[in-house]
Amino acid sequence: MAAHFIALRYRLLLGTLRRSPWAIVALVVSVLGGLSLLGMTAVGAIALRALAPELGGPAAVLVGAGLVVGLAAISVLIGTSDPLAAERFSLLPVRPRQLRRGLLAAQLLDVWGIVPVLAFATLLIVWSTSAPALITAIVALPIAVATVLLVARVTADLLARQLASKRARDAMAILLLVAIVGFTFAMQSIAVGVRALGDLGAAIVTAAEIIGWTPIGAAFALPHAVASGAWLEAAAKLAIALATIAIAWWGWGRLLEERLTNPIVLRGGGRVREGRMLDRLLPATPVGAIAARSIRYRRRDVRHLLNVIAVLMLPAVIAGVQLVGDDMPREPLVFVPMLMAMIAGSVVQIDTAYDASAFSWHLLAGVRGAQDRAGRLLGIGIVYVPVIVLTAFLSTAAAGRWELLPASIGLGVGTFALLSGALLWLAAYLPGEAPPPGANPLGRGSSGGVQSLAGLALAFPLLAIVGAPYVGLAIAAYWIPWLSWLSLAVSLLLGGISVWLGIRFGGAALDRRGPELLAQVSRAI
Repeated sequence: MAAHFIALRYRLLLGTLRRSPWAIVALVVSVLGGLSLLGMTAVGAIALRALAPELGGPAAVLVGAGLVVGLAAISVLIGTSDPLAAERFSLLPVRPRQLRRGLLAAQLLDVWGIVPVLAFATLLIVWSTSAPALITAIVALPIAVATVLLVARVTADLLARQLASKRARDAMAILLLVAIVGFTFAMQSIAVGVRALGDLGAAIVTAAEIIGWTPIGAAFALPHAVASGAWLEAAAKLAIALATIAIAWWGWGRLLEERLTNPIVLRGGGRVREGRMLDRLLPATPVGAIAARSIRYRRRDVRHLLNVIAVLMLPAVIAGVQLVGDDMPREPLVFVPMLMAMIAGSVVQIDTAYDASAFSWHLLAGVRGAQDRAGRLLGIGIVYVPVIVLTAFLSTAAAGRWELLPASIGLGVGTFALLSGALLWLAAYLPGEAPPPGANPLGRGSSGGVQSLAGLALAFPLLAIVGAPYVGLAIAAYWIPWLSWLSLAVSLLLGGISVWLGIRFGGAALDRRGPELLAQVSRAI
């Protein structure tokens, strides 16, 4: 049975690769990314082994517990779109016990199962300072792997029924994004505080001691207890680890049995209310209609709402980290609107992908490509440009350099316009990917996929070349303040030209290959 599930997993992967060459590119990028992360883990383990061997064990406990939590979060995100979800076997003569073994074997040989196994194997380096610790770590490796896989599966299945509602999935996605960004800021703040106290090693040891007594860290703390000769502590942590696996195995079986006999059915959202204010404010033209729809979707569709939250929070985190450190200069905060504009501009490329098959209405209604491009940019700009300008005011105030306000506005608005113009044209060829309507908003394609990365890789060099004049003037304004106004003028001029060219040539490309673009964005439906 396990062999059938493993073969099914790889047949599904092979089918995806055959349908889309971009899926092959995504797989290659994922493999390279996983290898780079494993390489960084190995380098870190070797560095700890050579420079601070006394911190190797506590650091391994923290890394292992972090992998358990991270994989559990990923499992929750993709649980509703898992091709091997239990509901897909509800009509087949498969018992929960057979299904449990098969799914676990398939997950172990999946990319999200192979990466933790290899990561745990690299952590053996830090335990090589002691023969008993190394032997214990090797013996505890299967326990650690079972812990991370089973905790992830139980967490995903436990929340699957609650996330069947679209409103619950949307709320979970928003909360998770906010939690991730907040956690990043909190960790930076804690790191700055610990550095100020001057005892980072003691903080790591204390955190590892606490987490080592929890179900997610007990399996990783076993070698340290054995190396220290604390046999009673080692026995207690072994009991915690084995009890965690036993409870998770039993609980997962009960959850699978319930899902086989009472399948989870995904439910849609609530009633959509009409909004007439935008229709009165925007022109009664195709451009105005598309812009109004784009603005409404930024509020109603959680996929767009997550992009807005990311644009708002990521620069705020960077600025917060800059402000936390007392020894950090404040002047670089003037460039925060530019970072926000780069994130907001990248949304322009994948905006059509969010329409999916509904994009056909633009083609059936005879909307010209230039009108489509202009309407989308107008709607996105109405949402993001005021936020960028407000961020420029706040960043300049935090930096205490009001004479740099024009340059900060120019860096934000000009970069947004320049990048948007380039991506308006590129989106007609590389529209990116997006989660299907009603699906998990943080699932596959939530960041645009490989096509989005390719588009940014092409657009950023153009931004560096064309945007160099106003960026250089903004830097020079640190010493010659009146150049700040010249930077603003140059940025708006270059941004306006880019937007005009993007609408014209992007619209022409859309007129030529509208059906091909529709096929691209509808592929996931």
